[in-house]
Amino acid sequence: MFNLKKSITALAVSASLGMSAVAYAGNNDGSLKGSVVDTKNMAVAGATITIRNNKTGYQRSVVADENGDYSFITLPVGQYVLTTIKDGFSSEAIENINIRIGETRVTVPMAGDGFETIEVIGSRFRSIDTTSSESSLNIGAVELARLPIARNSTAVALLAPGTTQGDNRFGNLASFGGASVAENAYFVNGLNVSNFRNGLGGSTIPFEFYKEFQVKTGGYSAEFGRSTGGVINAVTKSGSNEWEYGANVYYTPEDFSENNPNIRNRDGSMKTFNEGDSFSKLDANIYLSGPLIKDTLFFYVMYNPRDIEQDYAVASGTELYTDKSDDAFWGGKIDWQINADHLLEFTGFSDERTTTTFIRDYDYRTGEESGEVSEALSNRGGSNYSLKYTGYMTDDFVLSALYGKNEADLTDQSAFDTDCPLIISWDPSRENLGCWANTTPTSGKDTREAFRIDGEMTYFDDHQIRFGYDSESNTSTDLTFYSGNRYYAYYIYEAGDSIDSIGYTATEDDTRIVRDRNYRTGGEFDTLSNAFYIEDTWTVSDTITATIGVRSESFNNKNAEGESFIKVDNQIAPRLGISWDVNGDGDSKLYANYGRYHLPIAANTNIRMAGAELFTQDYYILDGLNGDDTPQLGEFLGGVVNSDGTVPDPAEVLDTSVKPMFQDELILGYQTMLNDDWSFGVKFTLRDLGSVIDDITIDKAIRANGWNDSGSNVYVLTNPNTDITVSYDTDGDGTLEEVQISAADLGYPEPKRKWVSWDFVMEKQWDDVWSANITYTWAHNYGNAEGYVKSDNGQDDAGLTTDWDFPYLMDGANGNLPNDRRHTIKAYGSYAITENLLLGVNWLIQSGRPINGFGEGLPVGYGDENDEYAYGQTYFVGDEYLPRGSFGRTAWKTQLDLSLQYTTEFSGADVTLQADLFNVFDSQAVIRVDEDAESGGTNTEFLMPISYQAPRYVMFSASFRF
Repeated sequence: MFNLKKSITALAVSASLGMSAVAYAGNNDGSLKGSVVDTKNMAVAGATITIRNNKTGYQRSVVADENGDYSFITLPVGQYVLTTIKDGFSSEAIENINIRIGETRVTVPMAGDGFETIEVIGSRFRSIDTTSSESSLNIGAVELARLPIARNSTAVALLAPGTTQGDNRFGNLASFGGASVAENAYFVNGLNVSNFRNGLGGSTIPFEFYKEFQVKTGGYSAEFGRSTGGVINAVTKSGSNEWEYGANVYYTPEDFSENNPNIRNRDGSMKTFNEGDSFSKLDANIYLSGPLIKDTLFFYVMYNPRDIEQDYAVASGTELYTDKSDDAFWGGKIDWQINADHLLEFTGFSDERTTTTFIRDYDYRTGEESGEVSEALSNRGGSNYSLKYTGYMTDDFVLSALYGKNEADLTDQSAFDTDCPLIISWDPSRENLGCWANTTPTSGKDTREAFRIDGEMTYFDDHQIRFGYDSESNTSTDLTFYSGNRYYAYYIYEAGDSIDSIGYTATEDDTRIVRDRNYRTGGEFDTLSNAFYIEDTWTVSDTITATIGVRSESFNNKNAEGESFIKVDNQIAPRLGISWDVNGDGDSKLYANYGRYHLPIAANTNIRMAGAELFTQDYYILDGLNGDDTPQLGEFLGGVVNSDGTVPDPAEVLDTSVKPMFQDELILGYQTMLNDDWSFGVKFTLRDLGSVIDDITIDKAIRANGWNDSGSNVYVLTNPNTDITVSYDTDGDGTLEEVQISAADLGYPEPKRKWVSWDFVMEKQWDDVWSANITYTWAHNYGNAEGYVKSDNGQDDAGLTTDWDFPYLMDGANGNLPNDRRHTIKAYGSYAITENLLLGVNWLIQSGRPINGFGEGLPVGYGDENDEYAYGQTYFVGDEYLPRGSFGRTAWKTQLDLSLQYTTEFSGADVTLQADLFNVFDSQAVIRVDEDAESGGTNTEFLMPISYQAPRYVMFSASFRF
């Protein structure tokens, strides 16, 4: 009896202390399920189970069924006390049950009247959720406070197996399971805050505002879509009956930061000057929370003033840039518990911010600054709010509805944008001329309006049904142009050098040529999407749980005139999972999951292909420069009109049979408890990208069919390597004719992106002394399509990268993709040195990314009259074929981060002082090299370093909580 009671009690306690959860509750809610048993492990039917959040007074009760099972669905995230009452049994209470996003399970032991109650103290038995087939990491603010991690959601995501840091040219973003960094979804309190223009990130929120994260890396339910990467699902802090207020400050001083080394060209000249870089950040938070009406109405508000400054030199060390930003973040949440059956919550925050960049002439050799200071402004972020209602219609049926709106400013501008043309001299090396500050000033804004309704119900005791509908109406405004409405590029041509687009060949050496580009595009673009889903979590038996779901998604992207540009209905995405409690004791599980995931067509596609775009290129002999560096134009050599400023007919630029990107995923896994503290898991994942959406040229098919040649490249948005239907003026009479073109005539290979991985995880839960999580991931990410962005050249043009523009660009593209990191070891945890002193550790060891050698050569057979060469990086250097990844990999990356935290009390306040040391050993692995083997001829800097991992820096912090 004693051992059984101890085991059952420990099982109950485990649910209150563990970190894992399943995602079958609402996307920002939790649920609690379990059973009531006696000392013989027999079901106790008819017991009344009550759960109460003592901080908010929220309380609900249910009665265990004939099998002793009970269920609380759609619970607000928080800490609860569970009590159980039944005649003939002693009343039982379990405290500190931590309800997180997803599902928590607790087995409740009840002893008969007169049975000696045995109290188990210090047990940390951690059960495995044997009903889940999802791959996710649930971690809250309490656990994160014990770790040395950067204060952003990407740092949290990178703790999960199967995630890796993306190319730094796209910002601080993570790749999930081999997908590009532009294929993730971000949710805050149930509201989608993802960047729908190009997929790069989402709203920027201070770390202190968050309460809990759920990082979904695979196998997620039918409720979630619009992602072929992963999901970062977060819940913010909220108020309670307890008045709480406090402040914290985080300071990163430049004096405790190191720099990356300078990079010199092979001839000794400066390539990248890093020695003068500096970075400092002062970040503070002030917060207040409490009850407006006890047990009913609560609030939480936070104000986050910031002061960020960063100095860095332009690559060659001839200009110095200083970025400054001091806009404050504000945010708040109101929770109204109308009664036990009806809840209302409102969330609002603003991450609106402006970064001012000051630019001045600089001499890296002397450190002297000179010249007139110019300024450029970058506006980002905006206001966000959501309102959510939750209604408990019965004990077995819950309905919720959410409406939300968010904004993102995308304006880059300066005082020089109107009168200062963009001028760059490209020979003998790049030199910026004139007074311009921004290459392409942009005035833009994205606005999302979202609505969703979700239901959850228990059906026949063995079925937990979730269903719902969600829709988004997204609007993008955009105006992009070259600074001064002109881009002058200066070149020096030698005899024999040619400009194929205008049929010009230089006849003399040192011929000076200017290319005059005019580019302007813009408009207002709407993107509509909606989805229906239904999912059944079926308890097949005491040891087997099946998840059977399906999601149907539709997308409607419109052009600048409000006409449907791309409309795709009813994309079906099945989600199937099964989990087996191997021994029937909750100690181990074997699970499998299959799912299909669709990615919506980025609004960037509308803007680039369905807007009023003007793009012309004219070439002249350069006679000289004026005093402001503008050109003195000589003989006109010819010009190209790429687009004439009108909104194109959708039929002319779109394959009417185009489908969104989708990916299939298969997961097989096993997880077991090694003892009361340690668990072990192994997981196999296969991801296969089923289709890609991108623009291609149909020039090869036009020539092969003998149609009228317009003289310029003809782009069509499609799924490469499929038969297409498009409209084209085949006979040159000015009338479009609908034509079908076979994939064979277009000449493109089949798109491919595969991810195969094995994850091995050892984890020890926190026991008030120490915790540890150790992961080894072997992964292979290969194919010819990275996804929505292109790390090879840093292109974030979602859906319109230079991949697939011409067939020859894909000859050799198959191989190890940029996010292929074959080996990754992650280890993090914490150790209580004393009651008040805590050590945190976060350690990463990871192999490098593949290195390519891009050239300007062509495959055999190209360059003749049927295959005109236009532009782009090829896998032919001269006549040598060098497919993707031919030059090995970048160096292994190792990084050790440490934190030391001291807690005490002072004048009634809980005080925490902490120092975080990132990259302790100042490891400076090269993370990116120059991959252009040819660039206007042989590139002497090929394979030279371009960027390194972030150098060592220190962050000091102090927190006061009353």
